[in-house]
Amino acid sequence: MHEARLCLSLLRLAEEALGREGGGRIVALELEVGALSGVVGEALGAAFPVCARGTLAEGAALRLRAVPGRDLVLRSLEVV
Repeated sequence: MHEARLCLSLLRLAEEALGREGGGRIVALELEVGALSGVVGEALGAAFPVCARGTLAEGAALRLRAVPGRDLVLRSLEVV
């Protein structure tokens, strides 16, 4: 399932961003999922908690918003 690989990449990028900004813990991520992106939102949502286990995003909420187009965009990263 490529959604799990997407989650792992997303988490890696989010943790790198946290490192540049001084750390913290991720509590929520908001993604826009393009209808033509090839990403299945339900599969991404199911893979996220498994992939986030043991990371700075463990327990974080993943908010998905379906949009037209092909893009998968991280719109916001909520950190405490």
